[in-house]
Amino acid sequence: FEIKQSKAVNLEAYKEQMKEMELSFASMLQQLPRKSEVADLLVDISRTGLVNGLEFELFKPEEERPIDFYIELPITMRVTGTYHQFAEFISGIAALPRIVTLHNFKMGPLTSDGNMTMDITAKTYRYFDEQGN
Repeated sequence: FEIKQSKAVNLEAYKEQMKEMELSFASMLQQLPRKSEVADLLVDISRTGLVNGLEFELFKPEEERPIDFYIELPITMRVTGTYHQFAEFISGIAALPRIVTLHNFKMGPLTSDGNMTMDITAKTYRYFDEQGN
């Protein structure tokens, strides 16, 4: 009885918290690209690397993977540049308006010209739209 009473007393606070969580969730969903926006996001990712002076040796979007209410799209990349160019690239990716996460960093040794190679997987996500796509 005491447990149920404490929950009942806080019911309005719980309802308000639920509304805030729903708004936050809706805001996060808006950061996931729709299917029609994925191509533009891929361009934004590659442009971010090029603007920061990186040379792409590989830029390969992989197969989409459905997970719960969203779809994951991994992009395998191999870029060549300096350590600072890598840092600027990663910072630029973080500043994109859509959600992109970076995984599986692997950096090669420094070469005589001051460059190195970085293998990285970027993952972007999109939600299932009304048509189930």
